[in-house]
Amino acid sequence: MSTTGKFSHNIKNNKNYIIKYFCEFLGTFTLVIFAAGAVIVDSLTAGSLGPVGCGLISGIIVAAIIYTFVNISGAHINPALSITATLLGYLDKRLLIGYIIAQMTGSALAGFCLLWFLGNHANIGANVPNNQLNISTSTVFIIEFFLALILMLIIAATGFDKRAHKHTAGLIIGGVVAIEVMLMGPVSGAAMNPARAFGPYLASGNIDNYWIYVLAPVAGMLTGGGIFRLTHFIKK
Repeated sequence: MSTTGKFSHNIKNNKNYIIKYFCEFLGTFTLVIFAAGAVIVDSLTAGSLGPVGCGLISGIIVAAIIYTFVNISGAHINPALSITATLLGYLDKRLLIGYIIAQMTGSALAGFCLLWFLGNHANIGANVPNNQLNISTSTVFIIEFFLALILMLIIAATGFDKRAHKHTAGLIIGGVVAIEVMLMGPVSGAAMNPARAFGPYLASGNIDNYWIYVLAPVAGMLTGGGIFRLTHFIKK
């Protein structure tokens, strides 16, 4: 390839990368606006949505984002997922840092938009442990770890595996997110995603528990990815 050809190829690659980053930015922004926004609205309206409503909103928006961006960026909208996908070989390692920056930036913007739109209520919809239940920090961590593990295993099995019926992946993944938020949202926060938690924590100005929603999802998704590799690539 000539020098001119290489230059043109690099420009094309850079343009493609920027588009992928933009999709991750926009997808994560949208996720946080709807998922965290649902928590705020539920608080403002005396529980009109409830765990079921908040879960459905989170799950449906995740499914919509997947079907919108999956063929462009993969629709990760989750740094823990991007890290795991890179280690499993489903994301070019050159894209990882850009994906994480785009996801976290989209979340941060969404958090401050919610603060502006709806005010400082319900910790800007941040994922938080339910202190009224008197559950320990370690229990919250284990719950968040397990939720992320299951979600990653299902994402990999339905979205990464070539044998899967990928046209249904968005519905299945969105459904799992909805169920996890319905079940454990009122207990542990049910983030499964460091970016989902980041913007609301940043905008609320209180990051005391944020470390849980970074370490548990990353550890859980890495474990889920390892289980996927173990269970789906057994030699017959």
